[in-house]
Amino acid sequence: MGRRLGLYLGRLPGFDKRGFDRRELIECVRAADDCGYDSFWMAEAWERESFSLLAELAVRTRGIGLGTGIINVFSRSPALIAMSAATLDEMSGGRFRLGLGTSGARVVEDFHGIRYDKPLARLREAVEIIRLLLAGERVDFKGECFEVSRFKLGFKPLRDRVPIYIAALAPKSLRQLGEIADGWLPTLWPRRRLNEGISEIGEGARRVGRNAGEIDIAPFTNVVVSEDAGRARAVARLPIAYYVGGMGDYYRAMLERMGFAEEAAHIQQLWQRGRAKEAIRAVPDYLVDEIAIRGSERSCIEYIDEMYSAGATLPIVPIPVEGRTAEKCRLIESFMISVAGTV
Repeated sequence: MGRRLGLYLGRLPGFDKRGFDRRELIECVRAADDCGYDSFWMAEAWERESFSLLAELAVRTRGIGLGTGIINVFSRSPALIAMSAATLDEMSGGRFRLGLGTSGARVVEDFHGIRYDKPLARLREAVEIIRLLLAGERVDFKGECFEVSRFKLGFKPLRDRVPIYIAALAPKSLRQLGEIADGWLPTLWPRRRLNEGISEIGEGARRVGRNAGEIDIAPFTNVVVSEDAGRARAVARLPIAYYVGGMGDYYRAMLERMGFAEEAAHIQQLWQRGRAKEAIRAVPDYLVDEIAIRGSERSCIEYIDEMYSAGATLPIVPIPVEGRTAEKCRLIESFMISVAGTV
């Protein structure tokens, strides 16, 4: 099998004033479908609802995989997630992948008004219930977080095992992922250090007798294509500052574990004091270089090649924010051709 590449849509509130046009998105995903992308992933935290838009893409595309990237396990019940996953898998002819995560208090409590409690137990139980329902089982379940009584899907799912990918950053959550998931969806993970996360996943897989090599390593990437290296680095600072400063503690904690404690704490402090522009400027060049894929098209492809060498099996690149639709589609195609050509 050749090298695989994914595509995603994920945007930061406040930085992209225009937003995205649904019709343009469909055109970009169809272009990715035509040139051989493995999959398209739809983020949701503050965007359009994932399942509805993926359903439209299911009937407008032919072969590209379609995934949630990600939905949290607090704002929907496991039963509803299973119903949605089975429906979308049926609509797409077996192309759906379910991306799940715990998210954090910033999203779960502030956006949805739900108490953020026992995230790892909740994720484990949700995965167990969803798998049982997709396998056609009648579920009677009582756990720490969920109780389900006498529930069974009223139709036969197209597949009895939809691939489940999990977003995880901390060692304990990575080890749990190795026990229960089919893929890993990290964000902002330094590309040369993927092996550290893969090692934790492998430990979890070994606990339950799994082959860790079967787990898909699918990192979301921060890509900025520009011939102006300074501008590319400046733009790449934005998502790093936003996630470290404005999305709770888990990205800060991840960078702290990797030796960037002082830098991450400073970024977070500035952001939380309402000094977002200073927080963005506080992201040092060397941290941008660890996390971001930026520069010319050729440079970006070389960075992606580093990710494959570090253990990625499915790097996921963003739909470009800038430019006309035709230019976005050209860049999407160029990335795929270049990646395929490096095999």
